[in-house]
Amino acid sequence: MRYSFRVFAAIYGHQVVEKASCDTICCCYGTPASSEPGVAHISIPTRYRLPQRSQPSARPAQHRFADEDFPLFFGVDDRTGQPDWLGEIFEWLSSSQEMSSTQRDAVGRIPLSETPFTRHGLSPREPHALKIMAWLEGALQNGRACELLPKPASPVSGMRHLLICSHDIDFYYTDKASLMVRLLKNLVIAFHIYRSWDFFRWNVARILKLLLGKTSGAYLPALVDASESHDFQATLFVVSRHLHRRDPNYSLQEMVPVLLQSRKRGFSIGLHGSYESIIEREELGSEVAPLRDALNEQPQGGRQHYLRFDYHENLFSAVERAGLFYDSTLGFADTVGFRNGASFAFPPYDFKRERAHNFLEIPLVLMDGGLEATCRSTGEDPGVVAEEVLRASRRWGWGGVAIDWHNPIEPIQVPPRVNDVFWQCLRQKESYQERWMGGDQFLRACLSRYQAAGLLEGVRIDA
Repeated sequence: MRYSFRVFAAIYGHQVVEKASCDTICCCYGTPASSEPGVAHISIPTRYRLPQRSQPSARPAQHRFADEDFPLFFGVDDRTGQPDWLGEIFEWLSSSQEMSSTQRDAVGRIPLSETPFTRHGLSPREPHALKIMAWLEGALQNGRACELLPKPASPVSGMRHLLICSHDIDFYYTDKASLMVRLLKNLVIAFHIYRSWDFFRWNVARILKLLLGKTSGAYLPALVDASESHDFQATLFVVSRHLHRRDPNYSLQEMVPVLLQSRKRGFSIGLHGSYESIIEREELGSEVAPLRDALNEQPQGGRQHYLRFDYHENLFSAVERAGLFYDSTLGFADTVGFRNGASFAFPPYDFKRERAHNFLEIPLVLMDGGLEATCRSTGEDPGVVAEEVLRASRRWGWGGVAIDWHNPIEPIQVPPRVNDVFWQCLRQKESYQERWMGGDQFLRACLSRYQAAGLLEGVRIDA
């Protein structure tokens, strides 16, 4: 529960101290044996139960507080009517609800059907963990005097919401043959999967242009130009070794010139762990070295290709061994929203050592492919769905979540109406006092907030 409390403190900007004084609030997990005179304290009900990995957890009960619905895995205390805030936070952030699953999808991932959202009928578009934190913060500020859900303040002055903009480089123009293969593949996808006439027509037009000598897919210079005119920065996740047919078409050396130019103009470069790096090879660290050597700079963060991992502990231990300071793999491939109920970045929990890992997980809440899959299955407008997710993050907190558009310059990965959502959201950022930044920038801007709460103490980065 210390872990849950420290993450809560980091998000709300509280400093965690071990010795109480007259200007501190003492939080006691359970009933305190005694309370020091003059020191305010709050007792948190102890209702958490360690789950059995072989059995899925019980369905959460719905509880109404401050005109909001809360799914509570451990209910409320009979005497006070309050939940085990720390236990509920831990249940979300630790991914405990997914750990009992042995099912995997066609590419080896935990399927959406095995998450608490499908199992218990919960909406992934609600930041359930942050809502619980808001309830706890209200209790710290007001006790049970009134029902309040305070919003945490941003750690960046003048900005109310921080969004980590990212682009997984899964296809890039290297030669006409690979581009033709990609465009022909897209025609099949447009007809059999997306059922999108616009996507089909766009790819037919590009095939005709390719036959006339015009190419597509070399989008990074245009994207960097756009970032300067629209005032945003981003992280590019690049695969450093091609070892499987599902890895991208390029080699790292082919990408180095454009990556160096992008970095020079404000983008950061992260590692896109190759298809087999976690499940089959367990050697994510060996993919850091080629990227570091090619760019003469240690990558700070990463995201797995295909968001592919089999067990959380395998992913987290690989990230930590690789010396990365952040990861952004925890998201959905087939939908959108907050996988851990978190609209904020947090260090994952290490069950083996019973402490926080020494890196941040930046939740991936909105990806072009997941948005397309959502709207194809529900019939919703992609712009409306994207706005719903971002509105929830803005309403409840200051952000620290990621979006991923593979190539927003050209609809070579998703239909045009989905690709256009990137620019629709970008045009709204000023009205929300929202800053779009890369993962490295986010880490530098917010590290002190986490370290004041006793987290990420081993992380040292250049100013």
